[in-house]
Amino acid sequence: MDTKYSDNWVKALNNFEAANASYAIATVVRAESPSSAKAGDKAIISPEGEIYGWIGGGCAQPVVIKAVADVLKDGNPLVLRISPSTGKTITKNGVRDVHMACHSGGSIELLIEPRLPRQTLLIIGSAPIAKKLEVVAPLLSIPVKRIHPGQSVDGFFQCAVVATQGRKDKAGLIQALRQSEGFIHFVASSKKAIKFREELADEGFTSSELERICAPAGIEIHAETVDEIVVSILAGFIKGYREFNHNPLKSTEKVA
Repeated sequence: MDTKYSDNWVKALNNFEAANASYAIATVVRAESPSSAKAGDKAIISPEGEIYGWIGGGCAQPVVIKAVADVLKDGNPLVLRISPSTGKTITKNGVRDVHMACHSGGSIELLIEPRLPRQTLLIIGSAPIAKKLEVVAPLLSIPVKRIHPGQSVDGFFQCAVVATQGRKDKAGLIQALRQSEGFIHFVASSKKAIKFREELADEGFTSSELERICAPAGIEIHAETVDEIVVSILAGFIKGYREFNHNPLKSTEKVA
């Protein structure tokens, strides 16, 4: 991150968002004199502890940086209270009280909010639904990567959509199984999906892997048109993403 953003948290936030990178927002919600921070002061903080903005002086900053590391790890916001006294640090019900001796005195309370990278949705195929997803998903701040079955792509994805519709369906499913860990929305009938599950089982895929294949794709909203199916798929992706990231065991769960 360019150091020119050190005093401008808005530019820093935009820079992190453009890079789809992890960061935290620290906002001062209460401050008691002689704290150098004031209510409303704000900073963007990187996972490495770089601070872009202002949330107080040297006593507060190490404590805030530690809190940032914790919220980026578990994905939950944290209220941080720092007061100039001796005692144990206690974290309970989303609030952390830190008692520390500081020469300047004063107390400060901050809200630390994690911002994690948005998951990229892997789209395999060139059917109309695949092309419409490629256009609509980014409007909802969902990054996408669309490829053809068998096309090489770097990375490992949380969720995938297979919208091949009769053109290399099995190849698309195999690629989705190998390059994603969550739910696979297969644009096909349940009857067709059962057939492919049987064939893939014969080829060595486990039942837990094959259970990730959802057909018809998306969540049930009685969708009929391309646009409606796209809505149902994106709703299923969002549901699966939220459930995955709120599960402490990070296990894959069926969401549609």
